[in-house]
Amino acid sequence: MLIVCSENISDRWKQIVGEPITDRLVKKPDLLSFHIASKIPLSVSTRQELLEIDGISYRLRREIELLESFDRIRCKNCEKLIARRSDMLLMSSEGPLGAYVNPNGCVHEIMTLYKANGLALIGGPVKEYSWFPGFAWTIAECGTCESQMGWLFTATNRKLKPRSFWGIRSSQVADGTR
Repeated sequence: MLIVCSENISDRWKQIVGEPITDRLVKKPDLLSFHIASKIPLSVSTRQELLEIDGISYRLRREIELLESFDRIRCKNCEKLIARRSDMLLMSSEGPLGAYVNPNGCVHEIMTLYKANGLALIGGPVKEYSWFPGFAWTIAECGTCESQMGWLFTATNRKLKPRSFWGIRSSQVADGTR
């Protein structure tokens, strides 16, 4: 039987995303494992595989492995390096990963980053329908394969911090963390 200490995974999670919500989940490893699986910045297919693992301790062990190896965010289509774990930015109390719905009802799960590399902006900033009040969005594509990766959000008020940040769609992130 594989035994995983939920305090170790909570510590690892805090190191990666600085999210204090796991403190109350440490004594509930089943809830902790599903919370981490839903928030870890991975592709949708890898997240689904994680959620399908039968057994709390096996799921927690795999989450520890993924969190320890997670360093690079790459384009799903061409594997272009977009960002690193250290570029993540917390724009919500839930961590660097959140789900947002556009006016057409499409749900986009995005991770927020201080900076991103190799992306091209398409069009100009749009203030309407922004998920982040006070920020305008501009579509961002992979500069190599032209896949729509997400958006650059720029402050519309000089007093807002950060002045800009990126929202990268988790569905466009490569499965591997190499």
